[in-house]
Amino acid sequence: MKYLYLLCLILFLHTGSITAQQVDTTREFINYRRTDPNSQPPTSYYQQPKEQVFPLGYGTNHLGKVTSGTGVWTELNPKVPRVNYIGLHFVNKDTGWAAGGSGAIIKTTNGGDDWTIAETPVNNLLLKIHSYNGEVVIVTGYDGIILRSSDGGETFEQVPSGVGTGTDLWGVQMLNDTLGWVCGMNQTLLRTTDAGISWQMATPGLNQHYWALDFLNEQYGIIAAGGGKVLKTTDGGDTWQQYQAGDTRALYTIDIIDSLHIAAAGAGGGFGGKNVYSSDGGETWIQNGNMIYENGVNSIAFINADTGYAVGNDWAIRKTTNRGVNWFASDPVYSEWSLDLLPGGVGYTGGQALRIYKTTGGYDNWEKLFFTDNLSDVYFISEQKGFIIVSDPSKLYKTTDGGMNWERVINGPGGYDILFTDSLTGYIVNNNSSIYKTTDGGSNWYLTNIPEEVGDVRRIFFINHTTGWAVTIWSPVSNAKILKTTDGGENWFVQLEDVYAGSFTSIYFVDSLNGWATRLGGRPYKTTDGGNNWIEQTNLDIWESRDVFFKDLLNGFMLESNKFYKTTDGGLNWILNPDITGFSVAAKFSYFDSNTIFIIGYKTYRTTDGGTTWQDFPDINNMLISGLSLLNPGYGFAVGDLGLMLKYNDDSIPVELTKFTASIKENKVILKWVTATETNNQGFFIERKRKKENQWKILSFISGGGTTTEKRYYSYNDKLLSPGIYKYRLKQIDYNGKEEYIGEVEVKYINNIDYYLYQNYPNPFNPFTKINFSLAKKTYVKIILYDVTGKEIKYIVNDTMDAGYHSVQFNSENLSSGVYLYRMTTSSGYTAVKKLIILK
Repeated sequence: MKYLYLLCLILFLHTGSITAQQVDTTREFINYRRTDPNSQPPTSYYQQPKEQVFPLGYGTNHLGKVTSGTGVWTELNPKVPRVNYIGLHFVNKDTGWAAGGSGAIIKTTNGGDDWTIAETPVNNLLLKIHSYNGEVVIVTGYDGIILRSSDGGETFEQVPSGVGTGTDLWGVQMLNDTLGWVCGMNQTLLRTTDAGISWQMATPGLNQHYWALDFLNEQYGIIAAGGGKVLKTTDGGDTWQQYQAGDTRALYTIDIIDSLHIAAAGAGGGFGGKNVYSSDGGETWIQNGNMIYENGVNSIAFINADTGYAVGNDWAIRKTTNRGVNWFASDPVYSEWSLDLLPGGVGYTGGQALRIYKTTGGYDNWEKLFFTDNLSDVYFISEQKGFIIVSDPSKLYKTTDGGMNWERVINGPGGYDILFTDSLTGYIVNNNSSIYKTTDGGSNWYLTNIPEEVGDVRRIFFINHTTGWAVTIWSPVSNAKILKTTDGGENWFVQLEDVYAGSFTSIYFVDSLNGWATRLGGRPYKTTDGGNNWIEQTNLDIWESRDVFFKDLLNGFMLESNKFYKTTDGGLNWILNPDITGFSVAAKFSYFDSNTIFIIGYKTYRTTDGGTTWQDFPDINNMLISGLSLLNPGYGFAVGDLGLMLKYNDDSIPVELTKFTASIKENKVILKWVTATETNNQGFFIERKRKKENQWKILSFISGGGTTTEKRYYSYNDKLLSPGIYKYRLKQIDYNGKEEYIGEVEVKYINNIDYYLYQNYPNPFNPFTKINFSLAKKTYVKIILYDVTGKEIKYIVNDTMDAGYHSVQFNSENLSSGVYLYRMTTSSGYTAVKKLIILK
């Protein structure tokens, strides 16, 4: 009994170590086909609030007009509702629709390259969709829902069906502009003769669920039903004949190939999905061997009497070339629910987790229309260049245009955590007891030297370019471990092995000596000597810690599932803040510096004051954010399940000014400033005032860098005319008009200048040049231009002027090329002559 208890404890702890991002829930098959009207799948799978699964911005307009983003978050992918799409239909190779959970309907008019979101008034699971002419579109769903569109599927309204709760409508087909049929559970069969505006109940006489229907023309139609029954009409539905098609397992899908040949398939069982075939118009049926679909076949379609395809809960689309006698994998793509094969080798198939595929090469080669991988982590080196990783199956993607487009890195590793220590050097840890490294900015990756059987590596951390740590979780063949490197990750060695079946989840070092490691199934560990000795914090009642971050030696934060702790004494005591919760088991820190810190998971929080105050983001609540890469306090990228990619851009976060200086040369003040990051920065106003004055004067405006994570260098020169102490400041302005003063410097200008005439610049010139001169005191000044013979040409200056430095611009537009002289005289007795050259 003792050993059994220990085994159960170990299994419990190991299960607890599997975070949300590790479990690929999109592979889980949800059978929406209710046989009992009172039963239904978990609500979260089909009826989530639209604002949780629709693209960001939908919540601001419940008619379904979706904007590109709200607040500081913008959705880059997938830009359509992240739901399971059960129904799919195309009226031609370009125009089609998909319908699914939470009342979602999406439409394409260019063969799936782009999609729009239709307006729907319901939140129910939608099951089937069909149109005869592309204008009137009918959708059916759970609990008797019928939606109708008369504008090509852009907007939908609900029309009465006459059936209600518990009667799900699983089949729909419009036969012409006005005539159509709908079938569903509880022997429901409806007909419309006014293009779906109203529906009348028909009574075929079979007490079964009607799962699918197909009409060859207005007169000839067949229904696939429960009990292995088939209903057939040849008079437009006035009368129906019943036939038994194979065993009594239900038929879920049916395809009339021509007037004689019909294929149908349905419920699964211990031997897989049922499939039957008729060669005499449905009078008699041959039951073929079971297909591999354990939970049944959901859609079947034939391109001729012999060759057909089917989808269900399996790893591949199945194909037959002998009327269903034998089936084989056509293409290893997941697609569970819908199959629509069009003439010319074009086809579409759809299923759970936004998996919609298209074929253009004869139905046997399919490509995915949406990027729907469950993303583990993200890291951006710059605004344009970034990487995302997938743990299962292992994949690495790269962008060079700020996340708008992504390409697969061939032979690149996937994993759980990605980190770059500079623009060239990066690391990825994954579930193959592996740590990968790149030294060329992610173009090529190689395995580092790591001890064998260390278990799945979960997180990695570097304190500098050479020293880093990584942590692993418990597995049946290996205890959890803490690894360290001192040579930039080329070689790793074990510092600590957890012999108590715990799992390390994260690691963080304040400096090269002081670090923490979080742990499931045990208390966290701490070191004060660089990891040579790790001490379990037995004074703490924290057993499921998932991440840790320290601002300095005393102030830090720790996460459990839905629990946030803070310490101000170096971790001796941790205080729970019950107001910060909801992030669940996916809890993780992401930070830019000690002030800007995020908590991510199923709820996202941010602090910009080092943890004194926290705010959450309601527009992304209940979205799993599994990774966040910050390029500055107000700019970054986030990823999550089903290919979710978000851009974070908060223009309320100011420009990060790292340097602002002023120097003086003669009477010229040279201002220089440097920014480390900028967010939405339109530019800077340069302002000046004398120290004892109250009024600031705007001198100039210098354009900013917009949003950038690169260092930017700025300068401005100001000329002073009188001595004194001057102050300068920068007023930074965003594109939205928000202003903020971000720097101030002071200079002292002492006037010890003399009379002097400077050489003009440029020289030679055409047609403009500048003539500079200085005056020791206020005086009358004349500058006259002469030709080489001494003939006076024109006055350049003829005025009384104050002491200081002066500059005048001379225009030679009406003069010919040649050598000229300019002479300066003052009432104070100063005289000087310089030569200038006009070259045209």
